[in-house]
Amino acid sequence: MIVAEIIDTHAAWQAVWTASVAGVAVAIVFSFAVLGATRSTDMRRDDRPVQAALYAGLALISVAVVLGAIVFAITLITTK
Repeated sequence: MIVAEIIDTHAAWQAVWTASVAGVAVAIVFSFAVLGATRSTDMRRDDRPVQAALYAGLALISVAVVLGAIVFAITLITTK
């Protein structure tokens, strides 16, 4: 029996590349959350409330996107 007959290589490759892309994307979005949180703190300290609010909004949106990705991944795992 050949290994290619046992393992669906196309499906395995698709799982590898999609997991890699998703992992990198989530890491980048989370880095925006960290950036927003730290810059928001810096802007508040420098008495720049508008910029602080914008950076805080970036942090909140980024955290929401990361949490959404986590929920989506758990949903995919549990339904297949």
